Amino acid sequence: MKVVILDGYVDEPSNFGVPPYLSPYPRYLAGAVAHAGHDWEYVTIDQVRGGRPLKGDLLAIISGPLVPGKYLRGLPISEKEILRHASAFQGARVFGGPLARFRFFDEALTEPFDHVAMRDFDACVYDHLTRGEWEDRDRTMAEWDRWGLLGADVVLHHPDFPEPLIAELDTTKGCVRYVNGGCSFCIEPQYGITKFRPLEGISAEVRRLAELGVVNFRLGGQADFFSYQAIGLGTSATPQINVPALGALLRGIHEAAPRLRILHTDNGDPAMMIAHPEEAMASLRLLVRSTSPGNILSFGLESADPAVTEANNLNIDAEGCLEAVRMVNAVGRERGESGLPRLLPGLNFVAGLTGETRKTFDLNLAFLKRLLREDLWVRRINLRQVRPVRQEFEPTGLHSEFRRFKETVRAEIDREMLRRVLPDGTVLRDVYLEIQQGHVTYGRQIGTYPILVGLPYDLPTGRFVDVAITSQGERSVTAVEFPLDVNRASMRALEALPGVGARRAARIVRRRPFATLDEFAAALDDPMIAGRIRTLVSVAS
Repeated sequence: MKVVILDGYVDEPSNFGVPPYLSPYPRYLAGAVAHAGHDWEYVTIDQVRGGRPLKGDLLAIISGPLVPGKYLRGLPISEKEILRHASAFQGARVFGGPLARFRFFDEALTEPFDHVAMRDFDACVYDHLTRGEWEDRDRTMAEWDRWGLLGADVVLHHPDFPEPLIAELDTTKGCVRYVNGGCSFCIEPQYGITKFRPLEGISAEVRRLAELGVVNFRLGGQADFFSYQAIGLGTSATPQINVPALGALLRGIHEAAPRLRILHTDNGDPAMMIAHPEEAMASLRLLVRSTSPGNILSFGLESADPAVTEANNLNIDAEGCLEAVRMVNAVGRERGESGLPRLLPGLNFVAGLTGETRKTFDLNLAFLKRLLREDLWVRRINLRQVRPVRQEFEPTGLHSEFRRFKETVRAEIDREMLRRVLPDGTVLRDVYLEIQQGHVTYGRQIGTYPILVGLPYDLPTGRFVDVAITSQGERSVTAVEFPLDVNRASMRALEALPGVGARRAARIVRRRPFATLDEFAAALDDPMIAGRIRTLVSVAS
């Protein structure tokens, strides 16, 4: 039997699978199929959109955009696409992933399917292939490790392999705050008692992925980095941080992947940091030493309004989160070889929660302005509306207030924060050029929440370049190749240099080639402009 695995991509609080990320879901599913003695074919929804047919005996569709964002290339599968491809498939059909597990869909979506997997998708398919029955259960720890190894070959079939593919790694299932119910809107406590993968299993999976050619990894499959193998699980919502286990985790990944290029994380619980400050600082130093520059710990503040914090059982208040931001800034602001600070916090805000009023947005904005006053850096600020996955929320009627808040944050906070974190002239190494729109080429570094870089001229995509930043937007930066060879650069590229513009660019083209930078500076007729861009250019050719 051949099982066709259609990856519709996932985007949930503790797992990401939109290109260039590859989530564990299809890897585990392929491993389960192989363990059952059958064949599999891995296909992405983008490949299907491009005309690739779906042919086999069983179609397994993965979907899970529970916290959708904005995407540069890949786009998660839509419900219409799920219905269309499932209905057209000649064979058995099963639907799984976060969207299915938490039943966050219209019931009509299930009509074409023989089964909807309400627990672990891989375990469901394995049981069907080995026993002929559809059952819903969680995979065992042994299956978790075994299927991760057997399904690692999926990476070879991903369109982004070997670069810029990032393999998302699972370390944990669930959230340690299950003991008090967790945040009102979050699905993580719904997984039940937190399960930690053994270090040996994680290292073995990384070793296999590395043998296949994967060089970029993210510890995204966890609700909180600090909670891995926490001491006293189940006795508190903030069990003690296990620093030795975190060190062993990071060390094991490096040993398993000696050619590793990128290792990043995702979520960090500021409440754990405040409850255990000494262990938190030791863990932060581990991250600075053992992960790649540009790393981010995303903090789920969600709201700076104490009334909202209490009503929704949020994990941290504004003052606690501010202190956690200070802690990360104290050790992570040094700029690394990629051009980015080594480790910075990110912030998540959710609108539409119980208890929200107009005052909530004022408090949120005041919190962000306080960051600027204290010169505390954050790499990203995520603002989104709550989605009723775990429970329904009463409409607040404050959509226009949220929209104004979002616009203010983008204009007054984000741009200024980018100016501080990535000032003009900053050189970013290894930006992968992904798409062209108009005469702008967009790229990103490989890693967690990469900053969008726009080069305002045409360049071939699918390759890495170094760039120098020339200006900051609200959520992106503008840059030019670094160093820009003025003897070969296009007119549009020359115009993109600060202060050059069309007339000076035309003069440069007429007078080149230049033998020295002094000759080039003379063609600009403005010593200040020449001085400003001298470090950005070369006369290499």
